[in-house]
Amino acid sequence: MYKLERLLVALDLTKMDDILIKYVSHLAEFLKSDKVYFVHISRNLELPEELRRNYPDLMAPSDESITDSIQKVISTAWETDYDCEKVIEIKEGDPSEQILKWVNIKDIDMMVMGRKKELKGGGIVPQKIAKVAQTSLMLVPEDFVFKLNKIVVSVDFSKHAKLAVEEALAISNEKNISLSLVNVFKVPSGYHKTGKNYDEFALIMKGHGKTDFREFVKKNNFPEDLDCQFVLDNDDSPADKIFDFASDQKADMIVMGSKGRTGLASILLGSVAEKVVKYDNEIPLMIVKEKGENMGFLKALLKL
Repeated sequence: MYKLERLLVALDLTKMDDILIKYVSHLAEFLKSDKVYFVHISRNLELPEELRRNYPDLMAPSDESITDSIQKVISTAWETDYDCEKVIEIKEGDPSEQILKWVNIKDIDMMVMGRKKELKGGGIVPQKIAKVAQTSLMLVPEDFVFKLNKIVVSVDFSKHAKLAVEEALAISNEKNISLSLVNVFKVPSGYHKTGKNYDEFALIMKGHGKTDFREFVKKNNFPEDLDCQFVLDNDDSPADKIFDFASDQKADMIVMGSKGRTGLASILLGSVAEKVVKYDNEIPLMIVKEKGENMGFLKALLKL
């Protein structure tokens, strides 16, 4: 596990910024982060030539004016007394590309981005970034007011699940935060060839899951009192099972690894995590990645 010391908050100069800054003021305190970068990417800070010619007194927004605007929001929205270094960066270009570059340049441990439902913006950038970012990602719903009484961790007992549990334990350590693990399992095709019916084989798979969980706890020296619930995925929709479990638990955060045990060992976000990103816009979601895991691909992708 690595400490989440350096956070990057992606701002877009909408009402979402206020929500994100309020959330991060509490999150940084929980994580004991040292530095928070507030980054805004503008596709073009220059006014079109025709517009400047027709309206010579019209001024394009400058880096300084945008910085002043963001600074005012930070001064009112930062809700806690936690004192860490705050840096505002204004850049120009494609939002996804520039954010990924700055994650690398500033050695960011975790990005924080908004998940919109009604506010302006479609949330496409967070989905794109989640796929290839080489660092952890926190997605915050637009209407969520910070509270952290219950964390749910999705586990499949892989190395990425290990990272997710470690991060959740670090956040909840010595705090009055309840922690629950959930394993979504499925019955393999061809189960009928064993002579067992679906329900019988579901019980067998659940038993294997419990065994895997005990080995997972022992191998990683996790607390023996960790609780794990097992949920059957009976319609090949693990994302909604994870979300429904977290909702039933009244969770304030879902934590999961970026990849699971199945699928290609690619640089991309695992299929289950990607589906949860698309499905969940109500509960803050932390996707834990092994820092620098995708660095070689990212450098080639961005031609760094």
